Amino acid sequence: MIRKKGGSFLLKLIFLLLPLALVFSIVYLRSSITALEYQLGQLQMEKLSLINKKSELIAKRAKATSLKKIEMVATKKMGLTYVDREKVFYVKEVAPPAPFTAGLDKR
Repeated sequence: MIRKKGGSFLLKLIFLLLPLALVFSIVYLRSSITALEYQLGQLQMEKLSLINKKSELIAKRAKATSLKKIEMVATKKMGLTYVDREKVFYVKEVAPPAPFTAGLDKR
């Protein structure tokens, strides 16, 4: 069997470059993981900030829609008052007028 010498050079080159490629890929992966952890930390901080803002907005909404606040705005700014029971009158509902017919039948 005759061996070619060209194949051994290629094999030596692969065995030299393979460990270098593995080292660089490990370094790249570790740096990518570190960057992702940093982004995750930033997103968690943003989440906490948004949760705090949400609770503040819920409290503001509850304050703005409270019955005392609405009553105060209605009486002071709009001039509304409670109704005096003696001045209340009721309107009876009557049926709307029906159209007249021009037929010959008797009713």
